[in-house]
Amino acid sequence: MKLNLLRFVYRGILTGMPPITYNPITKTPLHVPFCIQPKSTYVNYKLCTSYVPILQQYIHDHDPTMDMIPIKMLSDETASSYYLSVNIYNCSSAIFFNGLEDITRMEINTYIQKWNPDKEKYEKGTLILDYTSNALSMDPIHIFKEKEPLTFIETETKYTIRSMSLQDDIDFQIQFIPWIVVHKYPKIMKRNIHDNLIDFSDAIYYKNGIYDKLYYDTSLLRASIEEPYVINNTLLQYRGMVFYQPDSVFYFTHPISFVGSMWDNVFSLPS
Repeated sequence: MKLNLLRFVYRGILTGMPPITYNPITKTPLHVPFCIQPKSTYVNYKLCTSYVPILQQYIHDHDPTMDMIPIKMLSDETASSYYLSVNIYNCSSAIFFNGLEDITRMEINTYIQKWNPDKEKYEKGTLILDYTSNALSMDPIHIFKEKEPLTFIETETKYTIRSMSLQDDIDFQIQFIPWIVVHKYPKIMKRNIHDNLIDFSDAIYYKNGIYDKLYYDTSLLRASIEEPYVINNTLLQYRGMVFYQPDSVFYFTHPISFVGSMWDNVFSLPS
């Protein structure tokens, strides 16, 4: 998507916002509140040495100034690793114009640094490599992306997640049984999400270098997570790569509140 066209679309969005705060003249980024519902799930794969250059080349094909970097995902990790994370969540926001009903989204993410020539330093963030959603979505790559097959089914005994995308060569499935279903009490976690993961959430990049700046509170900083008791039928096929056994799976037990500055740098990037 050419930057000038993207800016034109963004100005159109601002035109429909309250004129004192948001309008095409001020170019103030649009700030949008989101609520991520409980059971937002991370399925994390440590990348083998043969897959790192494949993903790095895919990223460089879109933005040669982005480089993957290793991180620590959970608090007990002593060494950083290159990760591919599948993040599945139900989300509501007033900007969806759907009566605050939840939509489901699955993102395939990794963690990057990007060179900022104005500040003469690297800036880190999470990179959305590709995603699917069960509703029409907006992003600075497609502008509007059609809904695709994606289900996140919760029953009394298990959770089942399934998603496919022919466009982005994604086939993902996982089924797990929560700890509480088997033991009748919550699992007391001995580890939490690592500060790395929080730090890399400040900027959520798209492949063309546009990012959403994320603001969060203690609902993320002090988030409690659980790990499933049993994980079944796990498979991720993505752009010619196949992943069977994840390194870790966890889900958040409470809602998480964010405010996102949508396409925060769309007017500051050089044309």
